Amino acid sequence: MRPPSNAPQAHRGIPSWIAFFLLLTGLPAVLVGQSPGIRVGSRVDFGTGAGPVTVSRSGQFIVHGQPGASSAARVGSPSQFKPVGDRANVVLRADLLAVISERVRLAVNTQLGIADSPGAKVHLYLRRRRQVEGQIDIVPAAFSGGFVFKVELPEEIEWYRLVRALVEVSLLDLANRGNPRSDCVLLPLWFSEGMNSVLIHEYGRDLVPEAETLLNRSARRKDPIAAIRAELGGNEPEGFGDLTQAGLGQFTDPVRFDLYRANVALLVAAWVQDDEGRRHAQQFLRILPSHLNWQTAFLRSSGGRFDTFLDVEKWWAVALVSMLSRDPSQQWPRDRVITELRWIMSETAELRETTNSPAARRTVTLSEIVRSWEYPAQREVLTRKATQLQRLAVHAPPDLVPLLAECFQTLDGYLTSRSGAGVDPIARTDIESRGRVLAKTTSRKLDRLERQIAARP
Repeated sequence: MRPPSNAPQAHRGIPSWIAFFLLLTGLPAVLVGQSPGIRVGSRVDFGTGAGPVTVSRSGQFIVHGQPGASSAARVGSPSQFKPVGDRANVVLRADLLAVISERVRLAVNTQLGIADSPGAKVHLYLRRRRQVEGQIDIVPAAFSGGFVFKVELPEEIEWYRLVRALVEVSLLDLANRGNPRSDCVLLPLWFSEGMNSVLIHEYGRDLVPEAETLLNRSARRKDPIAAIRAELGGNEPEGFGDLTQAGLGQFTDPVRFDLYRANVALLVAAWVQDDEGRRHAQQFLRILPSHLNWQTAFLRSSGGRFDTFLDVEKWWAVALVSMLSRDPSQQWPRDRVITELRWIMSETAELRETTNSPAARRTVTLSEIVRSWEYPAQREVLTRKATQLQRLAVHAPPDLVPLLAECFQTLDGYLTSRSGAGVDPIARTDIESRGRVLAKTTSRKLDRLERQIAARP
């Protein structure tokens, strides 16, 4: 499956009279200026044309068929029906596309925990394949009552490309419902691509019925998280910052983009897996138009859960342990994890016994570093070690995870406290004496943990 495109990472909207293109085949391209991927015009024609028109059940989707085409299904005998999913391509009619659009919209709402409430009108135009070759246009237009979207689709299309286009326009609708301006707010790449991948793994071809096909509802549905883990192929998941800062221009290799999609699918699945995460996602979409970037909106919509992106990275590290700890392809043998843990809890460095003595390489424990090194030197080492502990926890057997978590929390708590975050200017004069007390307490905790690790078989 070739990677689809998505909206550019920067979310601040383009003017509504500019069409932004989503390359749903091939590799994604960056939306820059008035490139060939931009349609510029002061008007968008939303006329119905001469073809049949079908309105979806909610009234949100208006499907415009080809002139001379019939919007009614031809019903054959059950013996002529085939199972859904035999072909990569689906041949669309107006009535079929209306049903598919509603299914995708409801699937997006379900994942986000949003009550069923149709939003902006979406006009879907079916075109001859040669008229819509390679690209799918999603064109927003601002009116007094909000936005209206126009999407042109070929009559025959790969089913996953169709889902991507409908997921994108459904998310754009949700993000722009409270947008008072004429600029259409775009979504960050990680969110839209992650949500799309989650839905494809969760529902698959159930989202895209076809004429004269049967859907086997009795078939056991696969675990979507297991499927996403499989797509990682044993690769280590990336950090939140790396995933969310990635731009479209970085993905010149389809294999690399597939790996990115698996990563952001895990991220979005972890984010919206509980009520707190779903409320956060809803509020994020609600306030996105009122912020200059998605990062500020993300933190402010968290309800105090995340004050900084360091808090988000911590949450993501814990979420990964939970989601991947049961994945056999991610787990390492116990002796390898113990060996790695012992290596992490020590540091080899060039040290001098006295000021004038020659430097010699020596391995020291983290407890010794906290006791005897100057804090700036400690901070560089301990920050690196905390990151390594997060990554190792993903590969650890379940019974070793608590030990790794305690090691990480000890280092992270010490670094946070020593940074002086939240200390007022007057109290900062006492920060060095506080630092010595923290170092003494932390070195004792680390010494205890190091003994536990040494005693592990």
